[in-house]
Amino acid sequence: MLENTDRDTGNPPPVAHVGLPMMTTVLERTVLCSVLEKGLGERDLRGGTLARRIGVGGTSLGVLLMLYVPGHPVLVPDDYVQQDVSEEQAWVRDLLMAYTTPDNETSRVLAHIIARRSIEGGHLWEDLGLPDRPMLTSTMRQFFPDLAALNVDNMRWKRFFFRQLCEAEGMAHCTSPTCCTCPDVERCFEPGSVDALMARAKTPPD
Repeated sequence: MLENTDRDTGNPPPVAHVGLPMMTTVLERTVLCSVLEKGLGERDLRGGTLARRIGVGGTSLGVLLMLYVPGHPVLVPDDYVQQDVSEEQAWVRDLLMAYTTPDNETSRVLAHIIARRSIEGGHLWEDLGLPDRPMLTSTMRQFFPDLAALNVDNMRWKRFFFRQLCEAEGMAHCTSPTCCTCPDVERCFEPGSVDALMARAKTPPD
């Protein structure tokens, strides 16, 4: 559990209360607009609450919508309720949070969002609603520079997150729990390798 959370919801502190600037970078606005619109679209097509779709709820979600999608559809109260996160989501969130700084609240909000979207079945950049992988790389370099610097092999980001987590536990082979649903496993791993076999054999999280 994060120490710096909204007492009632377990969300990151309301972004407006911690100084998220009204004037933001083009990259920041693009990323946050994209993921919010992606979450709203999934909510309409697949059901579930918006907070569950993007990993941020409560006042924090309300402020994000006000700043980045001011013309969003009217939501019901349940849309702001953040549910318990999966174990895999918590692992990625904590990894990202370890590379945030107290003076960059956007990075802390993005840690929750990226962690939630990392347990979807597609490529992470697609599940964030971004136009391409280079924009995700730019996002990582801007908001998590020390972590991004560790990706010296230009590994796909979801795979990189779980590789970092597994190496921290002393495990040699590790893949994302959603690799089994991805059609591009053979592009990430050498065909027939241990990693490829593990990726295909995993069961995705609920």
